[in-house]
Amino acid sequence: MNPAPHRVFLVCLLMGILVACTSSTEDDEISRDQKYYFLESLKQVEAGGRQLQSPDLGQAELVQALTMLDQGLKLAFQVERKFLDELDLRLGKNFQRYFVKGVENYRVGIEAGDEAQQQEGLKLLARWAEFWNAERKVIEARLNPG
Repeated sequence: MNPAPHRVFLVCLLMGILVACTSSTEDDEISRDQKYYFLESLKQVEAGGRQLQSPDLGQAELVQALTMLDQGLKLAFQVERKFLDELDLRLGKNFQRYFVKGVENYRVGIEAGDEAQQQEGLKLLARWAEFWNAERKVIEARLNPG
């Protein structure tokens, strides 16, 4: 009996296992990145929004707050809808429709001095907050199992 076919079979089996493990590792890295983009975008926008609410907002603080909104929006654009939909089927749609569009409208409205656009952004963000506050614990539990 020739052992060569058995070795070829074992080598192929090991290569298959390595490919499967690599794919799983890449998926874990993508999920970790997506989780970071999602949660950090929320954190940045919330921090910027809180700073904008400050009663004695100076020019430096305004620039810093707008920078946080911009950074949060930049991260939000990197979040893949598929990732969000795996957490909750409504999350991807609501994140895009209310959070991202809300931040965009609010941010552009501030820059342009357009109060109507700012108000539209705030309305969308209020809808996001309504959804997020109701679903946050469940979604965070899915993001951090165990």
